[in-house]
Amino acid sequence: MKSVAVLRSVSRLAGKAVRLNVACQLPIRAISTSQRAFNVAPELAQALTREIQAEQQLSQDNLGGSAAPAFQGFKVTTKDAEVRLTKEFGKESILVVFNVNHSVDMDDGFEDEAQPEAAPVPVALPPFTVEITKGDERLCFHLELVESVDVQGEYDFRVEEFYVAPAVKDGNEDVAAEVYASSGKYIDPDLHDLLFVRYLEERGFDAQFCKTLVAYATHYEHSQYVGLLNKIKAFVSK
Repeated sequence: MKSVAVLRSVSRLAGKAVRLNVACQLPIRAISTSQRAFNVAPELAQALTREIQAEQQLSQDNLGGSAAPAFQGFKVTTKDAEVRLTKEFGKESILVVFNVNHSVDMDDGFEDEAQPEAAPVPVALPPFTVEITKGDERLCFHLELVESVDVQGEYDFRVEEFYVAPAVKDGNEDVAAEVYASSGKYIDPDLHDLLFVRYLEERGFDAQFCKTLVAYATHYEHSQYVGLLNKIKAFVSK
């Protein structure tokens, strides 16, 4: 069974081929005043319908249908491409935020039509933030998801940046530019283990959380893509 991204990539490549073929036949671009110039919308709507149906079938075959995986212990809220997870841990309020836009990398390995079965599974790996608020301050981490080098299908995170900022006030989540932030690459090994590993694991950010996040983001990104196709279909059909 071809993956979602393989078929999506093949579809887009086919579209490029059609445009190239037309360009060869019509080397000089001209504006047509014939009725045919105004008939693309119905044809486009039909093509979108077929693509939507194909993507929905792929979701059933590869992603387990319409139900996304659940995050244990977190409340999940979504708004378009953004996903938020919240929970309480003792006196702390924990917020996780990620966005699935451009989270699936289909640039490498997905355009080789000669060997479609060799293409990797197109998982979503969105960067995410963790904010731990206690009192009038919040400890913030910006993290990247990475594939495990030891076990296939397992994931971990890498801390890209961390800092302490004032707590959110009156709904303003922005962090002032003068707040000092340090790179996660440059930290004492003992502090790395205590802060980036054990401290975050204690609050539920472990290998299982990463695996769930990848599965959820992959499922949710695909649903957003299908939703976009439906929106385009509705728009061109007006």
